[in-house]
Amino acid sequence: MTIVREDSDGRREFANLLCDFMFKRLFGSEANKDVLIWFLNMVLEDVDIVDVTFSPTEHPGLTEEDRKVIFDISCTCSDGRTFIIEMQKGYQRHFRERALYYTTYPINEQGRQARELFDKEKTSGKAVGRFRWDYALKPVIVVAILNFRFDHGGQWPSERYSSSYRIREDTTGELMSDSLRFVFLELGRFRKGLHELETVFEKLIYLLKHMHELEAIPENFNEPMFTRLFLLAEIGNFTPEEYKYYLNSLKNMGDYYNIIHTAEEEAEKRGLEKGIAQGRAEGLVLGRAEGKAEGITEGLAKGKAEGITEGEQSKAREIAMRLIADGMSIDKVSDLTGIDVEILNTIT
Repeated sequence: MTIVREDSDGRREFANLLCDFMFKRLFGSEANKDVLIWFLNMVLEDVDIVDVTFSPTEHPGLTEEDRKVIFDISCTCSDGRTFIIEMQKGYQRHFRERALYYTTYPINEQGRQARELFDKEKTSGKAVGRFRWDYALKPVIVVAILNFRFDHGGQWPSERYSSSYRIREDTTGELMSDSLRFVFLELGRFRKGLHELETVFEKLIYLLKHMHELEAIPENFNEPMFTRLFLLAEIGNFTPEEYKYYLNSLKNMGDYYNIIHTAEEEAEKRGLEKGIAQGRAEGLVLGRAEGKAEGITEGLAKGKAEGITEGEQSKAREIAMRLIADGMSIDKVSDLTGIDVEILNTIT
């Protein structure tokens, strides 16, 4: 049984690919493993993945006190390469460091597996000598889809939404190790419209960001895998149970954004109240020091004004962070908010 969700004029309804249900439906299910392989081969370009095996996504710490980590999707190739696929809906200042931290878990797992193999061979009676591991790590690759944008140094083009990082020597760029790689897809930087798309990769990025806004399959999306994606994302093809999970996932996504916005409003309110209180206190001190009633009045007025100004500045900083996360250039945000570029670089 499926849900009929098509209007009489032929319009179709497609799901939001960035909610957890759809993200894992497309890239984290055994039934749609070919979609994940196609996605990884396209994003990484210099790999040729034929098959993958899904790995556990929940990883306990090395000790009881360590933090438990849960990946969105994790898989390995037959050659031992590990892929961690993450989707981050909201801005997170230290996401690069978070991605780096995530790689420590599959790396440690390789060491554990080496020890486990040694113990197994030793138990079987094989002459193995002392435990030795040569640290020949299999590559660990993080692919992150980000519904915001990073700040980049130098002359980073504002429209460049894909980046790939490895460990290299500072001066010569010599590759120290190919065992770690980080690929970030910043949807907040992708601005192309439907009729501006030139490559299959651009079409994929467009769907990740805009699939739920479409009412039909665009004519220029005629590649076989896109036909598959639209079928998987069409709400009319969901079973009642899948539709229920999808709605619940959308609700959680909405709650997530609501929490962020509420926190921003509370921060603005606290900044304003703190500024006014501090200004009043400074005004009283100034007025009393002068020993005149008009000094107190003048100090209070000045304190209130400074408090309001501080609150407005706090609001401006919050707005600036949201504009930058939405893809606006720092120079443009500086023009709109009046905040210096140097300050914006420190708060983002």
